[in-house]
Amino acid sequence: MATTKHLLLFLLIIAIITITSSTSLPFLTTEQNQIATKIIDAMVSSGSFEDWSGGFLNNNDELNGPVLTSTLFLPKTSVEGINATSPLVASYHIVPQWLDFSVISLMMPFSRIPTLLSGHSIVVTNNSASGFTLDGVLISEPDLFVSPTIVIHRMAFPFNFSRYGGGDI
Repeated sequence: MATTKHLLLFLLIIAIITITSSTSLPFLTTEQNQIATKIIDAMVSSGSFEDWSGGFLNNNDELNGPVLTSTLFLPKTSVEGINATSPLVASYHIVPQWLDFSVISLMMPFSRIPTLLSGHSIVVTNNSASGFTLDGVLISEPDLFVSPTIVIHRMAFPFNFSRYGGGDI
């Protein structure tokens, strides 16, 4: 009985370490890269952050074929200097992993979450229940949309990948 409890505790610790220390982009197949490109193109052609979710969902729909298991961090409002029609900005707001809020909330401060923007990661900057932030931006509506392969979280405003996105903080 005690051995089973120890084994479960050990597996939980390994899972948390794996989640919180992820620093490299998960390998994407050719098909996944094609889906990601289609999603990003649709998002930037929508013209605004408010319309990103439509481009994301319409091009990543389980009913129409293969999907990219992913999480979208959807900005609520615009910020001067961060353009919703930039493929770099859109790529930085998508993580090729399924991360609902229960998973993200286990991450330690300064954990990095690799994005579709090669070499760039979102940083957990505050993991308190009262003000959970990524790249200094409040998750204003966690788990806005959750399916078995897709999660969308509403962010107070867009991420600035030039501030936190690189390898150093």
